[in-house]
Amino acid sequence: MIPQYFSHGLEDQLNKITTHGFCVTENFLTPATVLALANEITMLNNAAHMHDAGTGQSKITVNKQLRGDSIYWLNAANSSVAQQTYLAQMEGLRHALNQHLYLGLFALESHMALYPVGSGYQKHLDRFKTNKIKSNDQAVRQISCILYLNQNWLEEYGGHLRLYLNDDDETEHLDIAPMGGRLVLFLSDTFYHEVLPASRIRKSLTGWFLTRG
Repeated sequence: MIPQYFSHGLEDQLNKITTHGFCVTENFLTPATVLALANEITMLNNAAHMHDAGTGQSKITVNKQLRGDSIYWLNAANSSVAQQTYLAQMEGLRHALNQHLYLGLFALESHMALYPVGSGYQKHLDRFKTNKIKSNDQAVRQISCILYLNQNWLEEYGGHLRLYLNDDDETEHLDIAPMGGRLVLFLSDTFYHEVLPASRIRKSLTGWFLTRG
């Protein structure tokens, strides 16, 4: 199954990843599915099923000054219809990336995220280049994927993803607004990034395509 937005401009999107290491696309899922996923985050949060996200390689330490979101990990075995739609689209994306870029992606891990008003996530990498791989079977994050679920989002609300384009010059960055249906892909070990605070609750689905070490 080829993802909806890949029916047009597939080569262009893959070329952007090859050339620049990232790409930004619109309307990855239908507005109805985006809304359903956003509503599920609200329900999960109200039912206390979301938990504070951790930081560091162990992801155990909770530091709200560094990272303010609450998360819920997806499990295909008990996923909703909307989650199944997302996972099916991501599976199609995985096959497309492997076919065109020979990345050896074999799986996806993904969680829902809710950022309260005023919270963010300070500058970080999703996978450090110096990480030691213990075995060839160890899962390694290769491509980071962020799907935004915010309805009627305006630029002035904030909450941008700041993608740093130069490790040595923080002024060289790209700020990407978290518009509903927008998908951002980037190489996990290449781009430092942060989530800027917003004046509204901010919702997203964050995932990582994995390779074996």
